[in-house]
Amino acid sequence: MITRRQLIQTSAACVLAPAIGSRMASAQGPSLQTWPTRFVKLVVPFTPGGGIDGIGRIVGARLSEMWGQQVVVENKPGAGGNIASEFVARSAPDGYTMYITAGDWRSTAISSARSTTTRLPISLR
Repeated sequence: MITRRQLIQTSAACVLAPAIGSRMASAQGPSLQTWPTRFVKLVVPFTPGGGIDGIGRIVGARLSEMWGQQVVVENKPGAGGNIASEFVARSAPDGYTMYITAGDWRSTAISSARSTTTRLPISLR
């Protein structure tokens, strides 16, 4: 079960990883360029063709250029983003699955989950 603190840390790491990784790689030389070694999955909690899907595809294309590996955008709509959130929370903690959404995740996904379900797949404490 993932805690709220782990979710916040993972989200911050996903946002900061490209900037930190490129600075460390330039400072340390090419030996640090070991990640990613395979494709990266970018999960979008909305249907294809929407605004966040478009942003996800633009971000994915740019990350593909930066990393030299394919970034695959995977749409998992439904349940107010809970299906995609649960998919990412249950994925392997190897950094190859990322999540993109709009707005404040605390006010959208979690509040809608609290109002629609009694048992959540992740811990909110």
